Amino acid sequence: MELHRHGVSSTVGNAWDPDLVAEVGPISDLLVALGGDGTIIQVARTAAPVGVPLLGINLGRVGFLAELTPESLRNQVACIVEERFWIEERTMLDVRLQGTHAWDSALSLNEVSVARGASPRAVHVRTCLGGEDFMTYTADGVLVSTATGSTAYSLAAGGPILYPESRDLLLTPVAPHLHIGRSVILSGDTHVCLTLDSDRPAVVTIDGTQETGLEPGHMVEVVRSETVARFARVAPRRYFYTAIADRLR
Repeated sequence: MELHRHGVSSTVGNAWDPDLVAEVGPISDLLVALGGDGTIIQVARTAAPVGVPLLGINLGRVGFLAELTPESLRNQVACIVEERFWIEERTMLDVRLQGTHAWDSALSLNEVSVARGASPRAVHVRTCLGGEDFMTYTADGVLVSTATGSTAYSLAAGGPILYPESRDLLLTPVAPHLHIGRSVILSGDTHVCLTLDSDRPAVVTIDGTQETGLEPGHMVEVVRSETVARFARVAPRRYFYTAIADRLR
């Protein structure tokens, strides 16, 4: 009702329907996603290729990606309609799989993980950085994360927090055995290859939702994408540090 009162037309639909987001995105000035971080990530991955900015409204528990709540949104409607917001661009990842898979490529906002899945045994993941062998991890998994993903799975695995618009990447092992247990911060132009060196299958997962099996010898290639996720922000640029202090204390 508030939007209509300001003379703005809108379309309401299921944020998890990629066809709907892909349809309305190119003809919209702004997408508004109501939900938790998972919902916002889902919309961002579909909206990013068409360049439409996204405003997240937090209905979840943590909400690192959402700046507003349903209550605070009412006070910001005029500001949003008048486009008195700034655009925060967040790095995304292009992911390519070599081998026979349910999908061959994907766009990621948070992270790519190669992990043991349901198996109780650790996996061996050979990592190459820029075409050079770096390390073969024996671990529950290995993550390649963006700055956005630095507050997600990577953080739970002990990784550092990167500022939102950082173009750097994180290489983070999950429960490593006799290896460096810390993340390695990589230059954003690093070409990362993760090869399953185990004698049993594993699982590759994109942003915690898109998952498929990975067979021994298969490779996952990860590079920073030319596509970026664009978030509309009404708070000052220091909002992120306030959010961290509020949510992680």
